[in-house]
Amino acid sequence: MLCKACGRALADNQRFCDSCGTAVNDGGSGGATPLAQQLRSEVKARSLDAWQGVKLFAKSPVGGLPESFALFDDRRAIQVGIVFAIAYEVAVLLGALIFKSRTEALLGGIIPVGQLVGDLTVKQLFKVLFLGLVPFVSLIAACSLARVIFRGAGRIAGDVYTAGAVVLPTGLLVLLASLLGAANVEVIAILFLFALTYSILILYAGCSRIGGISEAGAAPAVPIILVLSAWITKILVTALW
Repeated sequence: MLCKACGRALADNQRFCDSCGTAVNDGGSGGATPLAQQLRSEVKARSLDAWQGVKLFAKSPVGGLPESFALFDDRRAIQVGIVFAIAYEVAVLLGALIFKSRTEALLGGIIPVGQLVGDLTVKQLFKVLFLGLVPFVSLIAACSLARVIFRGAGRIAGDVYTAGAVVLPTGLLVLLASLLGAANVEVIAILFLFALTYSILILYAGCSRIGGISEAGAAPAVPIILVLSAWITKILVTALW
């Protein structure tokens, strides 16, 4: 049996397509698909897509990124890029919480670190979560602008996918650094260089292989995107905080 929406081969007893989330066999209920079930199926499918993409560009950032991007249509590529960004923010938040816990234990309550989180209102918490995605949004804007400047033939879907992939190493770095602790500063420094190198290679691959920028243009485009992204992030954080 094939999915009517994306054409993926499905088992006869499947209720939803594991690729696009579309209901098959009337979702097994003879009627409309419940929104919660459809959303859950969609999230699961995009998470599997994201993991499939990560496995490709984790081995080879330059070759694997365009190979993973080619697996998806524009809609799915944008959704997978957003999944990357969410994974990045979760990793950063977990790292911050682990760091807070270890700092409290080390200082023995001398500095009320817990109040930094405990005193946050719901509105402030949502603001923190939103600001965590600012680097992702600023990278999308910077990639799009670079495509215009260097006359790239790419699309916004490529910008979103590339931006999500670029921020992932930073999220993993923050999480690993919080787990290792300050005693392993040398290891953290090595991991920082590793994450920075991976992010730059991913960004270069996104510019040249996905964004359609020539190789001669992609080299200067990478630092321009990083500077523009940092500048946009500063403006947004200052305006929204």
